[in-house]
Amino acid sequence: MLPLTVHTGDGSYTQGEEFEKDFTEDEEAENVASGLLEIVPQTYEVIGTSRVFDTEPGETFTESLPLGREALLVAGGHIKRVEAKPPPATPRKRTKKEVSK
Repeated sequence: MLPLTVHTGDGSYTQGEEFEKDFTEDEEAENVASGLLEIVPQTYEVIGTSRVFDTEPGETFTESLPLGREALLVAGGHIKRVEAKPPPATPRKRTKKEVSK
């Protein structure tokens, strides 16, 4: 049975909670293999001239890439990570006050 909380040097995280942590390739592989952690899928754009994960150049795909594989594809000029855009600002709601006549 897996623990309900994972403790790291910079905090504690509960099952299902997403967090960012710098792991070495070996640490990541060990934690994923144990079932303790799961790699969160990221969105990537194909920037090279070859298809990557059945994706044409200029298009995007979402994949859970281990550190080493991501590093090789980025360093090779094949992909780049697409940073998530913050949601648009919600306009302030105006309330109307009813005026008595």
